[in-house]
Amino acid sequence: MQFTPEEQKMIAWLRRQHAAWRTTRLIILIASVVSIGTAAWEFMQIGWGALQFLFLVAGTAGVSHTLGCWSGRPEVSLLLKLVEAEGDKGGA
Repeated sequence: MQFTPEEQKMIAWLRRQHAAWRTTRLIILIASVVSIGTAAWEFMQIGWGALQFLFLVAGTAGVSHTLGCWSGRPEVSLLLKLVEAEGDKGGA
């Protein structure tokens, strides 16, 4: 199968996006843990407030999203594998 230059650009963009998720997930995970820790520390100091609750919710959502999507988007992984397999067949 031959890809147009526009399709090749989209495939390259998907590859970059997929590779960048490794770094992004660590950043989100670290920021989420810091957010949860900040909420816990502030709770120990002054008790519950809106800001502490916001930190806790944001941190929990970040951890949940990161762990739930640890491998990235499965449809992108599958598409890139199919494109690579197609490229291997075409080159042989």
